[in-house]
Amino acid sequence: MKMNKLKAVVMMFLLVGLVTIMAACGGNEDSNANVNNGADNSADPETNEANNGNSGENNAAAGDEEEVTIRVAWWGGQERHDMTIEAIELFEAEYPNITVEPEYTSWDGYWERLSTQAAGNNLPDIINMDNSKLMEYSSRDLLVDLQPLIDEGHINMDDVEDVYQDINVADDGTVMGISLGANALGIAENKDLLAEHDINLEPGYTYDDMIDAMHKIQDATDEEFFGFDFGNAEYEMFFVYARQHGESVFNPEGDGLGFEEGTLVEFFDMVQTMVNEEAAASHDIMMDYIDGGNSMLGEGKAAMNMTASNQIIGIQQSSDMEIGLNVMPSIEGGEDGNWIRPSMSFSISSHSEQHEASAKFIDFFTNNLEVNEILQADRGVPVSSVVREHLAGIVDGATAETFAYLELVEDYTSPADPLSPAGESEVRGSFQRVVETLKYDQATPEEATQQFMQEAQAILQ
Repeated sequence: MKMNKLKAVVMMFLLVGLVTIMAACGGNEDSNANVNNGADNSADPETNEANNGNSGENNAAAGDEEEVTIRVAWWGGQERHDMTIEAIELFEAEYPNITVEPEYTSWDGYWERLSTQAAGNNLPDIINMDNSKLMEYSSRDLLVDLQPLIDEGHINMDDVEDVYQDINVADDGTVMGISLGANALGIAENKDLLAEHDINLEPGYTYDDMIDAMHKIQDATDEEFFGFDFGNAEYEMFFVYARQHGESVFNPEGDGLGFEEGTLVEFFDMVQTMVNEEAAASHDIMMDYIDGGNSMLGEGKAAMNMTASNQIIGIQQSSDMEIGLNVMPSIEGGEDGNWIRPSMSFSISSHSEQHEASAKFIDFFTNNLEVNEILQADRGVPVSSVVREHLAGIVDGATAETFAYLELVEDYTSPADPLSPAGESEVRGSFQRVVETLKYDQATPEEATQQFMQEAQAILQ
């Protein structure tokens, strides 16, 4: 009887052990299945992205992330729209849980639409920003500080030199935007037209040299020729002109102007004289070309115009003539007035609830090689040294010209002024209205200077 009891106890332990072993085996199968499905993946998706700039390894993890939608706004022409949409499709393939809704328009309607959206607390998650607008939007608490997103690894800035990004950082360390590319102001030239008239303006040439060249072509041709095309960029041109005099448009505090009255009188006199003597296009002709989306330079109706360096890509695409870049005219005995600047930036609006997804998008445009091959430096020479070196061996034509120009212009630059203060848009509007009166001979340079300075001071104060 004792023996039977012993057998029963042994059998009971054997059965319990067997059940335990079977349960353990079943648990292991479940664990392995979870690992294979990405539920327990030890790889850190953010680290992968930061290290290689390509997020293809993150797709398995991204599949388990919450699906989100972000809105992205930018300005530009059709070529930029097409390239950006193609880049967005690549981003969505890398991050299948993030859907991007694009919002794009031309420059003229872009800021009006953003103002309406800001008033309605409905700004897009990501806003394409211009340097002249950063302080205005930041002062209204419409932008997110991106520094925490950089610190957390969502935006990798390891390969971006300070010169390309410092201007987007406020005095308190707030990062208002990430530069999408670098450019510099310059003079776009119709090389074929200048060569035809044996004109070669080497860096160091003066404003008088430029005006003489326009007269030379005007006197030698029977064809329609409008000389220099200001392109509605007189305001930017005066920024350089003031800096060449050792001054600046705004004072360091941003509550007043930073140039002498005589400097602006001199500049306005040059503009008015060039138009009156037909060394530059009249205001009517200039606006006809702008409204029609055409280019005097590309059609050979002008020999030179004021531009941001990356804009020659669009001019070249619409022209059969060779378009090149030259440094800004200089002032004898003056200072270097140009500077390398972010051409435009991406900021995250304070209305966004998707900061991390938006940061991933910005990081993708900053560091991904394939997406930058699509974008072709249209927004400026890439700020990432890795991307820049990668593209340098690929790009050609006008795009290669922008790369070469940034190297050239480094010898003719000085440190950038602080970001333009809030109210800059109104100051710019005043300047453009006053320039229009000059071109129509409705005011003297002295009168125009007085009008602008009074209006600008009232706006800033």
